[in-house]
Amino acid sequence: MHEYSVVSELINGLLPQLDAHEGEVVAVFLNKGELRILSDRALQNAFEVVAQGTRLASARLEIVEIAARVKCRSCGYEGPAEQVRDESFHYAVPILSCPKCQQDVDIVAGRELYVDRISLRDPVNETP
Repeated sequence: MHEYSVVSELINGLLPQLDAHEGEVVAVFLNKGELRILSDRALQNAFEVVAQGTRLASARLEIVEIAARVKCRSCGYEGPAEQVRDESFHYAVPILSCPKCQQDVDIVAGRELYVDRISLRDPVNETP
């Protein structure tokens, strides 16, 4: 599963950034566009495994899904992409053409994959 390599890169990039901050990492908030074909469950499982032995070991991965949005090159429509929902698919498949005129569109949102923020427990204000 490529979720493990994605999470490994995420953690390797995040750990050096945490050196400047004290406190226990409680949560990592990951923004993930719906066009990223990554399983939320597999990402969370990978996070639990890869984070072991690091400062992130007790943290939880919170995944915030960003909906796909498109902009039509022809008619100017900007909004959500239509989706095909079929029981044979494990997830909804976005249609990347204009829902109004069926022409080509540009993807405005939905391909994101980044850490938006982290949540730390402040050791100074924590009561035993």
